[in-house]
Amino acid sequence: MTTTPTDGPNLTLGINTCFAVKRWPQPQDWAHIVVEELGLSSVQLSLDLVPFGLSKDAIMRYADRARTAAEKFGINIHSVFTGLAAYSSSLLLSEDPSDRAAAFEWYQEMIAFTAAVGATGLGGHIGALSVPAAADPTLAKTLIATELDLMRELAETAADAGLDHLQFENLAVAREYGHSIDEAHAIETELAGTAVPWRLCLDVGHPSSLTQGTPSSDPQAWLTEKWLNTPVVQLQQSPVGADHHGPFTAAANAAGTVDRDAVLAELSGWDGDVHLFFEIIHSNEYPDSTVLAELRESVQFWRDGLDHSTTR
Repeated sequence: MTTTPTDGPNLTLGINTCFAVKRWPQPQDWAHIVVEELGLSSVQLSLDLVPFGLSKDAIMRYADRARTAAEKFGINIHSVFTGLAAYSSSLLLSEDPSDRAAAFEWYQEMIAFTAAVGATGLGGHIGALSVPAAADPTLAKTLIATELDLMRELAETAADAGLDHLQFENLAVAREYGHSIDEAHAIETELAGTAVPWRLCLDVGHPSSLTQGTPSSDPQAWLTEKWLNTPVVQLQQSPVGADHHGPFTAAANAAGTVDRDAVLAELSGWDGDVHLFFEIIHSNEYPDSTVLAELRESVQFWRDGLDHSTTR
């Protein structure tokens, strides 16, 4: 769903396929749900669906199936995104050089996968400092500088593969560089002019987990900032002090920190194409039928907000 107001940005509503993990992992199944159940046509493909524990051939076969399903259902795979599996790793901020090298190689492989699936962007979780590393200012500074150098190299790999951008995410833990507004700006500044731009993927639910009363703990503060590159936006509902990746049901909204109308009001001042992806993650034991019902309710909630914002 895309809204095109007379002035302001073009807002496209889509979904991250994390909803399908361990439920509808095959592309034919999640593509059917995206289009037939939710009425959407744009996705961020979660890497948690991809068989990374298997061979590179298996990975590329999944890319072929995903691209075929997307073409059949008329879906645009906008970007590929790291999931919960990668989030468990320190990746490019590991103290161990061999671990960093392995994470860098993994990202290079994911760039190839992204190109094969027909998407033009890749990103998400880039790295996390360990508790000991974060407690050592000199080591932390060195690791962050190394991470930024590796991100510059990944931009070159992405450009060679035909991608047009990479994404870094604002995350919910202080040891994850880029978690604050100041750090996100620093990343953009340091990486300005890379072979392809690094865009902020702004998760509006993550600020709820940060120290309350700071600018970075307010989702609206992130939206009012001027970014060098138009961010991608992820939508999820969370209460204060948690990162629930919840749906936008009436009950979740009553306790949540994400105000749909306030978000859309801020986005109305942005320019160009703005992609909004639901990143709703139900627990594995949650009833499958209820997952679908809450996804439908969430999509309709935001669709109603978009309709209202373009008719005011």
